Amino acid sequence: MRFLRGRVHGLFVIGACVAALVVAGCGGSDDTTSSGTSGAGSTAGSTEAEGGGAFPAAEKANAENEKRPTSIGLTKPVGKPIPKGKVIDFIQCGVPACETERQILEEATDLLGWKLKSIDAGVTPEEIKAAYQQAINDRPDAVLSSGNPRALYEQELQQLAKLEIPVVQAFVGDEPGNGLTGVVGGPKASEHEGKGMADFILSHAGSEDLTVGQVYVNGFETTVIVAESLKKELEAQCPSCETKDLVVPVASIGSDLPQRVASFFTSNPNVEWASIAYSDLVVGLPTALKGAGVENAKLVTLNLNTAIAPYMEKGEYLELGFDVSFPEAYWREIDLLARLFTGQPYEEDLDDSTLPYWAVTAETLPSTTEEFPAVVDYEEQYKKLWGLG
Repeated sequence: MRFLRGRVHGLFVIGACVAALVVAGCGGSDDTTSSGTSGAGSTAGSTEAEGGGAFPAAEKANAENEKRPTSIGLTKPVGKPIPKGKVIDFIQCGVPACETERQILEEATDLLGWKLKSIDAGVTPEEIKAAYQQAINDRPDAVLSSGNPRALYEQELQQLAKLEIPVVQAFVGDEPGNGLTGVVGGPKASEHEGKGMADFILSHAGSEDLTVGQVYVNGFETTVIVAESLKKELEAQCPSCETKDLVVPVASIGSDLPQRVASFFTSNPNVEWASIAYSDLVVGLPTALKGAGVENAKLVTLNLNTAIAPYMEKGEYLELGFDVSFPEAYWREIDLLARLFTGQPYEEDLDDSTLPYWAVTAETLPSTTEEFPAVVDYEEQYKKLWGLG
């Protein structure tokens, strides 16, 4: 899972990285909204996803999600010797999570004999544009990044395209094309994540009288896509369910966000389950919830990091960490470049449905202190595709 992050989201950071959170439109206050759902649901009754419950479709999907994946999702070898000596610029946002991302990428580039150069992108739109301008000046063989919507660096992206320098992003709401060579963990990945969290909630809550809270970041595109997908899945399976949204500003992360969320729960006592956009937003929540006298909150989030995994282990509110594993996703970016540099098609790399998603619970949590992938032998699987034995 996306682990060992002080990372956003350790953004998601997310996949995603927090730098993306500064996209134009970020506000300074939160906004709470609610809406009912509509759609065709089923009507049996039970809980804990034991089968024959209120939401059999959700139970079936969640049962698959909770199985630890064994494949990286790619099967076709590169098939040609991968050239050494490539120089890759990594646009690194200014949060601890992005340092973790750099380490993961560097492990892969070292194997291939490439050099990974980090460019500090800070956390503001101006800093991000400047980082991409530095990449233009560097003339690397490729540019990698995470969580930066193209709207923040469109002019620089087009300059890189004229120079025929490939640009690959991870965990953004953009589709590849028009200068953007590839996106790993794009909109379809966010939609899958929202659906997965909804399936978990429905299969474990088992009630048709359900109000689900959603906490996401103002201006952070992928968190919005996840929230919309979660709501859509609830609408499809539970016509009587309701969602209530708490939209928080990026400035609240690392400051008063736990208090905002605790206040949200006390103001909405019928909310028992809540989707928290990504792991960094969970940091400090148990303490704040306990202090506010909130006892029945159950939280689901995207990815895990060492700051929040102990909550899950100890049974402190956190029920689920759902996401695509960071190591496998970032090594997929490197695989894409390996195929590009050898003239091989890389369409398979861009199929987010094949990424190794995993719904981690307290029963399956591998560690609270060390980074872990979803696919135990992902390194060996990639080495085989790259002809490294």
